[in-house]
Amino acid sequence: MELFQAKDHYILQQGERALWCSRRDGGLQLRPATDLLLAWNPICLGLVEGVIGKIQLHSAA
Repeated sequence: MELFQAKDHYILQQGERALWCSRRDGGLQLRPATDLLLAWNPICLGLVEGVIGKIQLHSAA
């Protein structure tokens, strides 16, 4: 899966589906992968094998 960071969401995308997680309230939505075009300035953070629990990002520095 690819992990994207947008202004208001983290987005996990695989194939034709994407899981959108709100950065404000943690709400989840399953959306078509093509909706990535609607996200505000999405940045690919990398690939993930799966998610259990919470995601916490750390800077590379």
